[in-house]
Amino acid sequence: MAVAEKIKQQKELKITLGNLYNTIQPQQGERIMIIGGSETLTARCSDVGAIVLPAATFSQIKQNEFDTVAAPLSIHRYAEGAQWTAQAYDVLKEGGRFVVDFAEARSLPSSSDLPYAETLPCYWERLKAAGFTTILFQQLMAQHAREAVLNGWTELMPAELPVIVNRFIAVK
Repeated sequence: MAVAEKIKQQKELKITLGNLYNTIQPQQGERIMIIGGSETLTARCSDVGAIVLPAATFSQIKQNEFDTVAAPLSIHRYAEGAQWTAQAYDVLKEGGRFVVDFAEARSLPSSSDLPYAETLPCYWERLKAAGFTTILFQQLMAQHAREAVLNGWTELMPAELPVIVNRFIAVK
C-alpha cells in the first residue's frame, strides 16, 4: 500500500486546540508544504518523519505533489494571500488537506506587516471557490498573551486581546 493511501486511511479530520501541529497530525512519509515557513512547525513535522518543504513561492511546485499544505498565520504576511488558497489546492494530491489558520481581520495588529485579512464568510467562500469539497472549521480564541503563544499565534501578540482565529481543514 502506498504511503499516501496509508496516510489517507489513518487521518481523522479533527481540529484541535493548540499549535497547528496538533491538527496536522503529521506522519512518517507524508509530504507536507508549509506556507510562509515556521521553523518550529517544520522541525516538529520533520521529527516524525514527514517530508517537509517550507514554501515562499509556488512557482517550482508540481501539481498533486503534497498530502498536506499547512498555513499558520504566516499566510497573512502575503498581500496575495487569497491566491495561495487556490495554489494550495493545485499542489495537493486528491484527498489531500489544506490545514490553515486565518485570523479575523479585527484580530490582526493595526500597524502590522500582515496585509491579507478577510472575514470568516470570505475565507469559507474562498476555499469553496478553490475547489475544496469538504471544509471543517472551528473558531478559536485567545483571551491572554500566553494562550496566543501556545497556539502559535505570535504574529497576533501586538493585537488587542482577545484574538479570534478560524482554523480550517479543507479536503481536495
